Amino acid sequence: MSTNPHHRRHGHDDIESAPRVRAAESLFSRANQFLAAVWNASDAGMCITAGCSECGALEFRRALATLDGLSPDAPLTTPVALLPEAPGPLASALASVDFGLLRLTPRWYDALDIALFYVRDRGELRFVLDEWVRRDAVPTRILDLVLFRHVRYGFPDARLTDLWLELCLDVAANTCDEGLVESLILTCPERVGADPRAFRAAMEAANHSACVRAIVGRLGECA
Repeated sequence: MSTNPHHRRHGHDDIESAPRVRAAESLFSRANQFLAAVWNASDAGMCITAGCSECGALEFRRALATLDGLSPDAPLTTPVALLPEAPGPLASALASVDFGLLRLTPRWYDALDIALFYVRDRGELRFVLDEWVRRDAVPTRILDLVLFRHVRYGFPDARLTDLWLELCLDVAANTCDEGLVESLILTCPERVGADPRAFRAAMEAANHSACVRAIVGRLGECA
């Protein structure tokens, strides 16, 4: 289940939580190291729950670390002394991932959430977002995940934060997606209020969502 409460409230996580037939694995997914790691973790019965209160998805996080050449028992929380000049294998795999294939993998949302925090801790999130922000389209749920979990706190840097916010504002204006609108209001109410299209999207979303309506009223900037 998603660790972002907005997705649960807006019903965006239903596809993950509802019983369903397991998606057929594509041979192309194994060509991407991250997707292969997710399939392997699922086959091995690893926990892939972001924020798991019992195990912290430690086994899966260690499996991701091995992609970067770390020992399976190496500490996962050691801060990097210097920002890397090039992405490691996991960051490279995330940067090049096919979003369509990603969304066919088991527990893809939680797996991606865990992986993004891992590369952020290693100072490599900027390599991933720098590639994603250049794409013609990024799925709304991924836009919202990155916004809510990273960009709203200034990660990975000011340039990419601004680019990601602009992309989210544009998509929200075109889709009126309630989860994305809510995250934008929480992150940058002044920008939502100053952008006529985003403001209209916020008002439209508020007409259909009590959650968005409560945020708009509480923050005031977009009221």
